[in-house]
Amino acid sequence: MSKKRKIPVHRMDDWFAGVYIKPFTAEQSSNKVYEISQPHRHDFYYCVLLDKGKMELEIDFEKVQLTDQTLFLSYPGQIHQINSARMERGWFVAFDPSILDEQLKNILDQCLSEVILLPLSPKQSTDFFSFIYHLYTIYDDQTQLFRQTITQSMVTALVYQIASAYLSMEKFNLIRHSARSIEITKTFKQLLRRNFKSMKKPSEFSAKMNITVSYLNDTVRSVTGFSVTYYIQQELMREAQRLLYHSDLTVKEIADTLGFEDAKYFNRLFSKVIGVSPGSFRKKGETVIHL
Repeated sequence: MSKKRKIPVHRMDDWFAGVYIKPFTAEQSSNKVYEISQPHRHDFYYCVLLDKGKMELEIDFEKVQLTDQTLFLSYPGQIHQINSARMERGWFVAFDPSILDEQLKNILDQCLSEVILLPLSPKQSTDFFSFIYHLYTIYDDQTQLFRQTITQSMVTALVYQIASAYLSMEKFNLIRHSARSIEITKTFKQLLRRNFKSMKKPSEFSAKMNITVSYLNDTVRSVTGFSVTYYIQQELMREAQRLLYHSDLTVKEIADTLGFEDAKYFNRLFSKVIGVSPGSFRKKGETVIHL
């Protein structure tokens, strides 16, 4: 597999106002308009509303299946690949993080899942489809007054609706936990997403949140089933896998990039969490043939 110094980052060639919107139909899918992709990284949020069809994505080495009436949202920075797709009706919507307000960014960063995957009711799917269609008519109309402001405002409104639907599902799944426990867990997840390279100890997170280490750990474990240390290690090793798979940085350089002063410790931790050494993981990736 050909290596590059940095993971390939896909940027849209035809952004307007930090937004990209594209409908897809059965005719386009059969003509292979949307080709099977090579692994790459997005520096933007990427949303798919699949009203009808099937799609298999790989996000950070984990497979994600989309079927009829499913909505999917991935975060900037994740390694993204489309393995297969038969998309008959739906929308692609991509948008730059800079157009979102701070409250909405905080909501997304506090989501407990690494990707937002929503099964929709027929009414929800119809409502989302109609909203994006209306958004697209404005986005695509160069004669529209205040086009940029309206487009960005509607994208923000769309993402708030997605967040609302996700949080409703999440709340149902977490109904047995107290509001305080959920708030603590979400705050920890937000801090981790933003600071995983510089904050590696549970005590650093608990100090930032003004609670004890044991209280933080007990709370996160009760809500999610996993410890604070587990999530810290997973976040670090997820980025390590990205860099091993899609860059030519040495293992020591990757350790430095992730804030590890001791490359040997990084090697031991990677082997413990992933199950193979960094070198073995990289060699395994080099044998994979991408479509």
